[in-house]
Amino acid sequence: MTQARDVIVITSCTNRKKKAGTVLALEGADTAASLFELARVWSRQVQATCRSETQAAVELYAGRSITEAKRAAESISAPLYIVSAGHGLLHPDDRIPSYNVTATPATDNTLHQCLLRLGKVPADWWQALIHAVGAQRSLTELVARSPGAIVLLAVPSAYLGLLARELGDLSESSLAQLRIITSPHGASTLPARLQSAVMPYDERLEGLATFSGTRSDFPQRALRHFVSALEGHSLPLELARHRVSEAMATLVKPVLPERQRKTDEEITALLRGNWARFNGSATALLRFLRDEALVACEQSRFRSLRQQVFAELNDKAALHG
Repeated sequence: MTQARDVIVITSCTNRKKKAGTVLALEGADTAASLFELARVWSRQVQATCRSETQAAVELYAGRSITEAKRAAESISAPLYIVSAGHGLLHPDDRIPSYNVTATPATDNTLHQCLLRLGKVPADWWQALIHAVGAQRSLTELVARSPGAIVLLAVPSAYLGLLARELGDLSESSLAQLRIITSPHGASTLPARLQSAVMPYDERLEGLATFSGTRSDFPQRALRHFVSALEGHSLPLELARHRVSEAMATLVKPVLPERQRKTDEEITALLRGNWARFNGSATALLRFLRDEALVACEQSRFRSLRQQVFAELNDKAALHG
């Protein structure tokens, strides 16, 4: 195992969470006069949560993106921090409640709707949140506490938007510590000053079966490739960028099959009909839908439909049991 005492890994939180007790929702988002007011109210909500309804941050989040980030950090003995739209920059041991605050734009995202109403951007929310929860939860503070450390920031575009102001305010010496690992779209959202810190990963990574996956976990898969296949965390900035470019040049972006859109009823019928074949495995059923049945189905939609079928089959088994 490569030692990496002077490397820090930072990734994003996930919408999938292992719920423990009450799930906190952002209260007052539709009436708050400012983001600072909203952040103060939110911080008080969090502080009022019973300890029994909290758990360590590293145990709260679920899904492949957080799993890949953990694997990458553990493989180089580096600490892992998590960017949370609800709590700031989290140490893995920070105890937090399950919550519903996300940086991902969506019609049912109360924070997103509040930003639209107030004419603000995610970076404005991050500034208000850090003001409410304390500077110790900021990227700036972490970098200041770790002079000379290489900071591997593996996050999607939505979380780059959260951190945009902090990233833009980094000094030249702090910027030299940074390695940004994100999707091509994420990279395109960054200003020119930050482009030199971006590792040039793109969809050709999908040509490596070991590192292929979905768009939602692209940064974390690229992170694992960066540290395990290239040992990029131990290289100077320009050499690290060159090694990534070389690696991508040897790969070919796979041609994706054309998948059809189907209704919820059609997809649940496919899941029921193939449940026994795959023993109900979520991974196997999703791969069946996408690779064999050639059905377009997002992960969140698949999880909901699979859970529906699971409940139906359980009820039927209980009825005939």
